[in-house]
Amino acid sequence: MSKRHLLILAVWLIVTFVFLAGCAPQSAVAPATTEPPTQAPATATAVIPTPTPTEEPVLPCDIAFESDRDGNHEIYTMAPDGSSQVNLTNDPADDSDPVWSPDGTHIAFTSDRQEGDRYIYIMKSDGTDVTQVSQQNDAHSPDWSPLGSQLVYVSQQDIYLMNLFEGTEVRLTDSPEADNSPKFSPDGQRIAWLMGEGDESTLYVMNLDGSNVTQVTSGGPANDVEWSVDGRLFTHWSQPDGICFNCVVTADGKEVIDGGGKGTIQQFLPFWTDEGDRVELGAGDINGTGHDDIFLVGENFPDIFFYLTSDSGNNRNPDAAAMCGPTHGVYPQYEEETAAEPTQDAAADHSLILGYTGDFTEQMQQDLDLACSELGLECVKGDSIAALAEQKVDAIIAGSNRWAVMGDYPQIHEAAGQGIPIFLLNAESSEPGVYNLSAEYEIYNSTLRWMFDGMNGQGEFVYYNFGNSDYIQQIVEATLKDYPGITAVKKDADYEGNSFTQADIVDLIAQSPDVGAIWSSELSNDLFWGVNDKQNKYMPLMECPARQDIFTAWKGELDNGSKFQCIAHIRPGGVAYEGVYAAYYYLSGYQFDPDAFTVPGGNTFKYEIPTITNANLSDWIDKSVSFRVGNGEALLFPPMTPDEIKARWFVE
Repeated sequence: MSKRHLLILAVWLIVTFVFLAGCAPQSAVAPATTEPPTQAPATATAVIPTPTPTEEPVLPCDIAFESDRDGNHEIYTMAPDGSSQVNLTNDPADDSDPVWSPDGTHIAFTSDRQEGDRYIYIMKSDGTDVTQVSQQNDAHSPDWSPLGSQLVYVSQQDIYLMNLFEGTEVRLTDSPEADNSPKFSPDGQRIAWLMGEGDESTLYVMNLDGSNVTQVTSGGPANDVEWSVDGRLFTHWSQPDGICFNCVVTADGKEVIDGGGKGTIQQFLPFWTDEGDRVELGAGDINGTGHDDIFLVGENFPDIFFYLTSDSGNNRNPDAAAMCGPTHGVYPQYEEETAAEPTQDAAADHSLILGYTGDFTEQMQQDLDLACSELGLECVKGDSIAALAEQKVDAIIAGSNRWAVMGDYPQIHEAAGQGIPIFLLNAESSEPGVYNLSAEYEIYNSTLRWMFDGMNGQGEFVYYNFGNSDYIQQIVEATLKDYPGITAVKKDADYEGNSFTQADIVDLIAQSPDVGAIWSSELSNDLFWGVNDKQNKYMPLMECPARQDIFTAWKGELDNGSKFQCIAHIRPGGVAYEGVYAAYYYLSGYQFDPDAFTVPGGNTFKYEIPTITNANLSDWIDKSVSFRVGNGEALLFPPMTPDEIKARWFVE
């Protein structure tokens, strides 16, 4: 036994109370049929045993949270699936800010039970042995160190560090600004916190003794902070360059990336279900019910969101033990865990070279770089598909569009003919050896059929085919064959200034009372506002851009009794990341799943694209925070995880 553990054991024998939970993980939820006893808090200094590595089964990620469902704020726990919800504090005082000890045996929390003054308390996971541990009044926002020997908290707008073994406290900050939300780094060596309030809130990092203070964010407010599993910082930051709002930034502030929306944040702040799925744990009023609920977010849930609470109270501040789940105690761990297991041949051969070329947005480039880094691949940029083919790369990732793919056809044909697989992003080609990561055809076809069905197969359909694309024209004409009662009127539109305005749409509707639907191959805000103009006596069906502001205006029209009808789709926003993994799995010997493509024997990967209409608009407005924001403020799906890509498109 180490000297440290001998010292801790000696302290246990001296102190008047003993935490019997010790080092072995135990259930973090008391039996649902019993209520924990209410007792006066002790005033002795709490001694928390340091977690010791064991061979015990994986600790479940039971959740501690606060709720006012019983009339005042209490601390509850529940199982990872929302079952076995138990009121642990059951006290007339307000109890809040629960945080698990790393080994899941204790919970620290804030309470004003001491004559209305707020202090930090600790209790066992079943609600017993409640002990006041902080010395400073007006205390809140505790956070536990990874080894369980220290707590950091806020008092009187300054940050304090508490040694639970010695019962001592040190004030780390002493500035005129308000200091809030202190969080220990995964290695326990640094503390991140927010300084200032409102628009002046800024993220900082310091050592445990208050030294080496580093400003991480600037130029916009940062709201809340968490350390990611790989030692970076996650914060909601109004980043001045527009890179992100859900930001992942290094502790020195030098590197920042977009953390995506709900559903992708689990990459950085994972929560583990009992089934071993990595998902996101969150809380808020995303359903517009007027109260906050706790939920999980993940692609493994049928509706992305899985609600753990649904009562009429406010349920907030969920927390799980740091050592819960299958990956506890590993720092950094995310990059090792995220990449799916390669085949034996691929693991032995690290010489695969992926080439990429074409049109890549900044987000696509970041996604590609991340995937290449996770897989340890050499990914080289080329000026063209032909140039990469000359370099004899193993596969090519090509960013494209419906126009570029036509101009690149000779190069695509030549490279694919040499046996180099090409993974085409945001465009579609029927060339053998090409695999398309695009939902363009699927969305066009779905939109047109929704419109024609809504017209009951009769009436006039006006459409704008920008650039007179043969590809678009073929889709329109093929769909019209199934609707002989539809009369199609094609309008000229191009990218050289010959487009349409909101006024043009209003005039069109006034002059053509038989128009049942208007569609444009390029999504347009002018079309939306033109159809919704108050001068119109009727409103043709249309496709709405998938943007937050359009969704809000659309819902406003419906709330005001409008008969406006629209359809929208969320497009894939992680094709570069998915393309790298698809190429890797293919080169590693995985076979394509027969159901991976939109049609049997096809070559366009199938995406699950939701259809948003009047009937389900409210649901998707609530979910819009989980999406990425792309060019033109378009909402996009974040990338699938490596395991999801493999499960959806490949078989071993």
